[in-house]
Amino acid sequence: MKPLHFKIWMLMLITSVSVLAQKKVIFSESFTANNLITVILNLENTTVAIENSKDGEVYFDYVIEFSNYSKNDMQAFIDSIKVEAVKFENTIKLETSSISNISKIAYQLNSPFGLTLDDGVFKFGKSNDSIHRKSKDSLISEIRDDDIKNTFLKNLKLLNDKGEKEDIDFSKIKMYKSKFLIKLPDFVKIKITGRQAQITFLDNMTGEISLNLKKGSVKSQLLSNRFSKFQLDQAGFECEAISGGDFTFMNVTDGKIGAIKNTEITSEFSKIEIGEIQDRVSITDFNGEYYFYNWSEDFGRFDFFSEYSKLYLFYPEKHDYSFKVIGNNTVNHFDNLSVTMSPTKTKNKSNMMERKAKGVGHFSGAINMDMVRGILYTSNDIFIKSKK
Repeated sequence: MKPLHFKIWMLMLITSVSVLAQKKVIFSESFTANNLITVILNLENTTVAIENSKDGEVYFDYVIEFSNYSKNDMQAFIDSIKVEAVKFENTIKLETSSISNISKIAYQLNSPFGLTLDDGVFKFGKSNDSIHRKSKDSLISEIRDDDIKNTFLKNLKLLNDKGEKEDIDFSKIKMYKSKFLIKLPDFVKIKITGRQAQITFLDNMTGEISLNLKKGSVKSQLLSNRFSKFQLDQAGFECEAISGGDFTFMNVTDGKIGAIKNTEITSEFSKIEIGEIQDRVSITDFNGEYYFYNWSEDFGRFDFFSEYSKLYLFYPEKHDYSFKVIGNNTVNHFDNLSVTMSPTKTKNKSNMMERKAKGVGHFSGAINMDMVRGILYTSNDIFIKSKK
């Protein structure tokens, strides 16, 4: 395997290894929630985890564990962090920032001759042109799973001056682990503005959330509130379930949603996988890539409006449904066949394909698509990507 070469100091955003560490409390404060309506979180270059408060109060607890840091290095690290929380009237406002991005965990490896992986850990070859239907549960498992990161870390090796592999002694490596836990009552409105921030919702969130994030990531369990608004730009998004709200995705390259209902999505230049589409979902996309794996028993009506989009759609499996696609200058790949709806001078859209409900058994809903200059893959079980 070709060695992976890095600069002498390497920052790795991967899961932890047990080492001796020294804990430093960066910030710890609590507030009573009497008459509280809104909590504002301004986050920059930081990682936070948000969970429901069990006693209805507000808590901010920020701790960093250091390993193999000198006193001066630890103090310099701490001095680069700013945290402030204030309460005024019925609002609590937290502001936190750092000179450099603080991840959940980071290692620094001194490796003048490079790094590599054990042979066979990751094999790189020709890309697989087949795409299989994923179940909703399997996609949710992907959202929860960190096995790939653990495998990468355990099989990472140093290279010596002879090009030979050597094990890494993690007990001697400079490392920090950041834990910033925020506990909020479920009755408050949460307003988050973030830049280069990693945000994890540890519990099902039923309150109203307004989130605007530029770079970083969001990971969550259930987000359930029809007034919530999420705007992500150049950020990762993984959510086990969404029920209600408006979501705007810009340059979200690895989005995963386990199940979704009662939601509107607007997206550009994004790649999104959805495990199951449920009731009343509408998506408007420009130049994105979507994967629709499954449909609930009663998805009602689903609308997809797009331009320059690529869509992989698996048909509903168990019940009756209708399916209609209108388009202009769009290609549909199905059953090893391709149908092209050529562009028209008037740019009027034409009926590209239609499946009417059979009128037998349970009717799940209607799938309606409006695609311009797009590529549509439809299948029951598996896609074979076009070579063109």
